[in-house]
Amino acid sequence: MARIDALPFRRQEQSNMGKASHLVSTVEVGIETKDRLLEWAELQLAPRQQEGNQYILSGYRPLSLSIKDCFKSWIYLHNETVNIFSHVLGSILFLVLPFVVLSREAPRRWSIATSGDKAVCCIYFGGVAICFALSTIFHTLLCHDNGRIVSLGLQLDFLGVLLLMWGATVPMIYYGFVCDPTLRWIYWALQTGLTFATAIYSMRPSFRAPPLKVLRALTFGGSALSSLVPIVHAVVRYGWAVQVRRMGLVWVLVTLALNAMGTVAYACKFPEAIAPRSFDLFGASHQILHVAVICAGVTHMLGILQAFDFLHNKGNTCVIRG
Repeated sequence: MARIDALPFRRQEQSNMGKASHLVSTVEVGIETKDRLLEWAELQLAPRQQEGNQYILSGYRPLSLSIKDCFKSWIYLHNETVNIFSHVLGSILFLVLPFVVLSREAPRRWSIATSGDKAVCCIYFGGVAICFALSTIFHTLLCHDNGRIVSLGLQLDFLGVLLLMWGATVPMIYYGFVCDPTLRWIYWALQTGLTFATAIYSMRPSFRAPPLKVLRALTFGGSALSSLVPIVHAVVRYGWAVQVRRMGLVWVLVTLALNAMGTVAYACKFPEAIAPRSFDLFGASHQILHVAVICAGVTHMLGILQAFDFLHNKGNTCVIRG
């Protein structure tokens, strides 16, 4: 019945009849579909179109009128459930991991860690945990009726990614330039300044516009590549034989491979692009990206721990032979 009553008013919506059209769209999408998930085609009729994927054809949440209602979507299955809970669990994991890994080995890592070790490790684990928490908020708020709320969630997601990249670079610089504190501080300053400038730029409303997806990808890609500069410099300066252990570079390469795999899957919308509707709830490209990023976070942690162990087992000296 709701659909029949709404049909005459849909013409008014097409004629830009303002309040009447918005009311009917709300009735049509908010009442008729409040107890069920939406199809991709229905999503296009909503008063505010949600961000979606044309190859994900079902499982979309109806628009919610409050943040509380968005969080209520945690209790039922939809096409953002895996994206939400993968990073809920990822955030919890990286809050717990430092207590586990720093208390292992003999002697316990935490007991021999310097204040510098503790600072850079806390920055890394905290940065990853916050990044995943902000990503969770973004995916939760995607179904909000207010576009400004969704835009805020997207902004938080951007900031989380930048924080993760910065936090991952800090310990690499710390261990890579342990023999040259001046270079260490120079690279820390450069990375912090670049991250801050990128964060400020990403706050521009135009930066979040859908047509600028390529620019956003290039911006974040450039930030990621900049983090490789100090690693390459350290290898050139001190040699691969030393730095591969002093910076845990094998694990860094594994981390890069995992991030690349997730990014390629996301960019190509694989596998849903070759089998629409088959991966609406499980196995979609964005979910693959989330899992790859979590795995990359773990492998990067293993690299940091290798760097920590190598430095302390060598007696914290710069007289290190390959």
